[in-house]
Amino acid sequence: GWKLENSSDKKIPTVKPEEVLKLQQLSKKVDLSEVMEPYVNLIHNLRNTGIKVSDRRAVKCQNLIAASAVISGRDKAILSDLWVLKYIWDTEEQIEVLAGIVNTLIETDEKPDAHPQAKKKQTPNAEVLMQEVNELQIRWKEEELSFDHQNIIKDKLRYIQSRSNWVVEGEPKDHLQEQIDNLWKQMLETT
Repeated sequence: GWKLENSSDKKIPTVKPEEVLKLQQLSKKVDLSEVMEPYVNLIHNLRNTGIKVSDRRAVKCQNLIAASAVISGRDKAILSDLWVLKYIWDTEEQIEVLAGIVNTLIETDEKPDAHPQAKKKQTPNAEVLMQEVNELQIRWKEEELSFDHQNIIKDKLRYIQSRSNWVVEGEPKDHLQEQIDNLWKQMLETT
């Protein structure tokens, strides 16, 4: 192992500065017109859920979308290139909310040249979802919960609810749905 680790034949993958500059130039030429309307709607949706996306950040994110298209070998951005927005979170609480909102949008893209990251889907685990619902129930009962935090919890619950549709039918799914419904009732009673 030591010999292999230190052998001079070992090739280390590298990216040359010229290659980075070329990718940057290609990104500047990407046509974003097809995704502009859904992108603007998505930014408004994120802001409404309490995720702060400044105008400056929204402009910078367009570079990420263009880079996704370039890496996929396209000169035109498509809906699946919005997958990059799942990773613009500032706090851990935003991770699931972002993933849920963005996944819901990009799942509608059926193009064969969609970005591979947009195609990654995981079948949800009923037990994990149930733990998430329980955590949200506990957080909802916290005193002096701000309006923004209430919205984040509601968005997470919506995301869990949409993921629960993919749980295999049976008793775990029924129990999960019952707990989700109960939490929605609690939320309606306290707002």
